[in-house]
Amino acid sequence: MSTTVTGIDDAAISLSSGYGTETALATLVSGMLTTRMILLRTLVAEATVRPEVSDGAGLHAAYQALADLQRTHPAETADLLAYPHLGPWLAHVLGRIYADDDSSTPLWADCGYLGWLAAAGGIACLPDGSMRVVVRNGVVMLPGIGMARLGPADFCGHCELSWASDGSIGFTQSGRSVLVPSPDYEADPDWLPLRQVRGEAGEHTTFLDDLDPFRDLAKDRPVPPRLTAGHAELWQRDFADAWALLHRDFERYLIPMRSCLRTVAPLTARPHAASTSHTSSNGVGCVYTTAPADSCQLALTMIHEIQHTKFTLLIDQILLFDQDPSCRFYAPWRDDPRPIMGLAHGIYAFFGVTDFWRVHRNAECHGSMQSHVEFALWRVQVAGAIEQAMESGLLTATGEHLMRTLRDGIADWAAEELPHAAGLAASEISTAHRTFWQVRNLLPVAADIDELAARWRARAARPEALAPSGPVDQDSIPDSHRRLHLSVQLKEIDSVAAAALSIEDQPVGDKAYLAQDLPLAAALYLEQLRSDPLRPQLWAGLALTLPKLNPDIDFRILSVRAEVVARLYQALRSESDEVEVLELIDWLSGIHG
Repeated sequence: MSTTVTGIDDAAISLSSGYGTETALATLVSGMLTTRMILLRTLVAEATVRPEVSDGAGLHAAYQALADLQRTHPAETADLLAYPHLGPWLAHVLGRIYADDDSSTPLWADCGYLGWLAAAGGIACLPDGSMRVVVRNGVVMLPGIGMARLGPADFCGHCELSWASDGSIGFTQSGRSVLVPSPDYEADPDWLPLRQVRGEAGEHTTFLDDLDPFRDLAKDRPVPPRLTAGHAELWQRDFADAWALLHRDFERYLIPMRSCLRTVAPLTARPHAASTSHTSSNGVGCVYTTAPADSCQLALTMIHEIQHTKFTLLIDQILLFDQDPSCRFYAPWRDDPRPIMGLAHGIYAFFGVTDFWRVHRNAECHGSMQSHVEFALWRVQVAGAIEQAMESGLLTATGEHLMRTLRDGIADWAAEELPHAAGLAASEISTAHRTFWQVRNLLPVAADIDELAARWRARAARPEALAPSGPVDQDSIPDSHRRLHLSVQLKEIDSVAAAALSIEDQPVGDKAYLAQDLPLAAALYLEQLRSDPLRPQLWAGLALTLPKLNPDIDFRILSVRAEVVARLYQALRSESDEVEVLELIDWLSGIHG
């Protein structure tokens, strides 16, 4: 890691390009380390008044060991403090200190991670030594090195750890010993080395972490099992190929990635059809992802998630927008509304995603029509999201500079030529998702719906404008209303391939629409709408189908106020079956506000 730093304002300007230099990342990482040191001191101070925690975890001894290392080996200690899982661990134990919980693991045992970190530092920096460390839930985890199994999963205690200049590491607990000749030794079932993946010769290694108990896994997902040696080899192959792809075509992303990617945490051993990935706001430097289908997918995942990582480092240290937690913005990569921070995070991440498809859509391995669709879709969606952010009134001067620079950076992308079919598919996805999102997430003013219903019944003119809609309670949304699967299918230009992606609870009209049987699709959507007037997927399907069947009607209302159409239709249907959707849309067309 580079030790050269520059001013935080210069770092912000550098990252505003969407990329960022090694120097800018060094500045942001340095700021993160300062924050972590403050949190560590806070933890030690808070635990002092609880000697059963402080003494049991050996916090003072571990902190002193790190302080000693910092004086003699400052670069290595900085590397330790930047270890990705230190952040989630700090958030976890500080949360436990400040709030009672019912965890079966003693707090002192959780706090023992600091001793594990100090021991890992000693092994890396000192030729030999020993420490007393915590055994938590039967294991000792040495960050960046490996895990020793020393007891049953419910055992918490202590052991003596020692290491020697020949590379051997020993653990002794209640007369039982585990001795491994080197950290990468795999023949002892009680010692699990932390594996690594490497991009190419001369590059720093990246940990492949399927061990650390404090990696920031989703609480509603089972803990992934240890990878087999065969699965680890597949990860190494895909990582090396992904790194080569990034080096060849995406050097502007790879430069900052070298500065902040420390760990990849597998979420699955095998690829999943619905791949997922995430980063942790506390665990900067770790990318969590399901096993990649191929090296191209892994390269895209790393670009996407490291964009999130860079943005996290930036917003933790400089104010880009006012803190407005209300979820009200349309982020086209999400089905739910987002706060300004979520919108901005997504913009920065999908800048990288769009750039990936801009370049990679012409590659031999992924030069498919779907790749063109991805680029066509996201270049429009990112541009629209940037405009939302800039019109929000929430950006600081630095935030405005960042968004303006990103907007300027993608301006030329709009002129890049695309196959007609790709542009058409992207337009359909955008239309369907925007209509779906409005019906799913927005609640019109009740008085406006009452007035519209009264005017409709009286055959009076509709008003020129309506009040803005408010948010729908997300907990009240039925499961069947939450996802628009049609968006996934529309990315497949081939109708047979798209139909093959159907799911069980999908509207029956979607299949007809994908087969281009528009009259049948419209009839099926309208039939289901009579029994479920607020189902957003049905309105999304109608937003695609009806304009093609009725070119003389203005359907723009479904792009700007679809929630009003849906709520009014529901209100009128509760009184009479004689309500025609086409007539309602035609009557409402022209409303704005």
